[in-house]
Amino acid sequence: MILHDFLPSGNGYKIRLLCACLGLKVTLKQYDITKGETHTESFLAMNPNGKIPVLELDDGQCLSESNAVLLYLAEQHPSSLLPSDPIHRAEIYKWLFWEQYSHEPNIASPRFWLTHNAMTELKKQMLPDRIEQGRAALTLMDEALAKQAFLAGNTMTLADICLFPYTHVAEEGGSYQLSEYPNIQRWIKDIEALDWFIPITQA
Repeated sequence: MILHDFLPSGNGYKIRLLCACLGLKVTLKQYDITKGETHTESFLAMNPNGKIPVLELDDGQCLSESNAVLLYLAEQHPSSLLPSDPIHRAEIYKWLFWEQYSHEPNIASPRFWLTHNAMTELKKQMLPDRIEQGRAALTLMDEALAKQAFLAGNTMTLADICLFPYTHVAEEGGSYQLSEYPNIQRWIKDIEALDWFIPITQA
């Protein structure tokens, strides 16, 4: 498989992290999204939305949208990351949907704006609200992790693979202090201690 990605992207890192967990081999092909490299004719043929990540399967089919790719890989390679029990599985889906609606826009976007000189006047106006919502998202996670080891129970699941990437780099934009969320800090350390763990910087 080939993962078409931008290395600092948490969305692409989700897929690399899952592949590491499942022992799947994936080749990384990098694009600089700040230079429009995902808007070429060849890239748009893989994903008309012009965004990374895109997972190119061995037969040439291409999958986009990071959480859809996570679900595909988890379903193709059954493990405790995506349990068969319908209620437990729905709990994991809840976290995946919540990540894209309530977490990623408020944690990842400010990080990108502030670390890639992508700030505009409109984004400056949006930033305080994004930060407020991001703090609410981190608080919700911290409260969940006060009750159990991982987001969907006491065993790591796809929910943790999904939420770890942008959460663990939340401080990079200067908008958040993870020291305010001790249960998240413990959770991050637990995941980083796993023997298959790879950092976001590892291709």
